[in-house]
Amino acid sequence: MVREPKGVIGVIGPWNFPLHLCLRSVAPAIALGNGVVIKPASDTPITAGWLIADLFEQAGLPEGVLNVVAGSGSEIGDYFVAHPVPKVISFTGSTEVGQGIGKLAGEHLKETALELGGNNAMVVLEDADTERAADAAVFGKFPHQGQICMALNRFIVHADIYDQFVESFVAKTKNVQAGDPADAKTLVGPLIREKEVERLLELVHKTKAEGARLLLGGTSKGSVLSPTVLADVKPEQDIVQQELFGPVAVIMKAHDEQEAVRLANDTPYGLSGSVFTKDLNRGYQVAQRIESGMVHVNDQSVNDEAHVMFGGEKASGIGRFGGVWAIEKFTRTRWISIQHQYREYPGVNQVEKG
Repeated sequence: MVREPKGVIGVIGPWNFPLHLCLRSVAPAIALGNGVVIKPASDTPITAGWLIADLFEQAGLPEGVLNVVAGSGSEIGDYFVAHPVPKVISFTGSTEVGQGIGKLAGEHLKETALELGGNNAMVVLEDADTERAADAAVFGKFPHQGQICMALNRFIVHADIYDQFVESFVAKTKNVQAGDPADAKTLVGPLIREKEVERLLELVHKTKAEGARLLLGGTSKGSVLSPTVLADVKPEQDIVQQELFGPVAVIMKAHDEQEAVRLANDTPYGLSGSVFTKDLNRGYQVAQRIESGMVHVNDQSVNDEAHVMFGGEKASGIGRFGGVWAIEKFTRTRWISIQHQYREYPGVNQVEKG
């Protein structure tokens, strides 16, 4: 058996964390002997394209191994995916776009690695340390304005400690500074565009009108949406089923462990998640029941280590990034045999005797 590079890898990058999320495919693909073509997100062509190309050029990469093609997905996206040169399409972005890429790649029998959206939940069981859970919850929700695929959207809290958790979470969220990202103390800066602020505020106001409690936030200034907390949210409300991608926290109540797991799984997504409990064995068992590619016990959901697999289930993607999983994705195995002596083939090599 031999392992070989697949040829050319097409990398379609996202606008959030563009440098890191492109390089996690570009670097291993090149290291394994492939060529790469990057199509950066239209919002970040420099960080996700030209900067990476410049870095590799300075490092001495031979000309032509890495290429960048910039353009909007609506204009060149389908052509990029369907082109016969790339053997694998590595995409990080929304589930809606990923579904289109998967469909088109399938028509051309082309492999994909798709890391898509997330509607990640933290389950807080009745024996959890609520202060520690609230600390992790704030960190898992608000950095980078919540514009992280692994960010926590939903906090599913056991009824016995629900009020205690809500009080602690709100108190800690009040200390989260929003505004100028140039200020080192700022945790929540501007969203990618004001249209996203409008989308989130519409959801927040609708959820409040349907009976949820707006405990904090719900206001904006330009592209900065203040950290927002909604409590007593019901499973059937629209905000529960969406990837928020913004600084809006949704808190829900569960009456037992079974209901908590059911609520965590009640979403088309399955990227990352979290479970808080003082019983580590119980935490592991609950994590196994959550339909998610990654679950962290007594930690928040935003974790990414290069040597560990990264990827989701259901509408959160296909395939795995990182470590040996990248090797499997960007190489192929073949069986090449060599006969040191000619074989005798029954019925072919026999000579008839007269």
